[in-house]
Amino acid sequence: MSGQSPREWAVPERVVRPEEIDSRLLGPIGRTGLLQIMVDHDPPTVGRCPGCGWAVVRRRECPSRVIARALLENTPLPARLAHLAAVVPGARVGRDQAMDREARREAEDALPGLFAAPARRPEPRRTQ
Repeated sequence: MSGQSPREWAVPERVVRPEEIDSRLLGPIGRTGLLQIMVDHDPPTVGRCPGCGWAVVRRRECPSRVIARALLENTPLPARLAHLAAVVPGARVGRDQAMDREARREAEDALPGLFAAPARRPEPRRTQ
């Protein structure tokens, strides 16, 4: 007997389209806005997300909420939402390389602010 389910039982997972996520995620947004999205898209039970109507099997599974959390925690998007990284500003996929982080920091340091950015020290090398 095979350990795999029959082909007719396999239901393809629905792919999230950019127009189905919260529109606030498609533009620049601050931490307060991201926290508000997490509150708006927190279903009290399994069923449908109150913010976007997305069917959720687990409570914290709404795509808008998952993206907002990834942006808040500065973590990569999960694989099922990786195709939205090009649409959502600030979203990333996979691990950053040191050169990518350095380029992002230099770009952030070059932005105008209230005071000059402090000089950064190079990242310490990890030895194993």
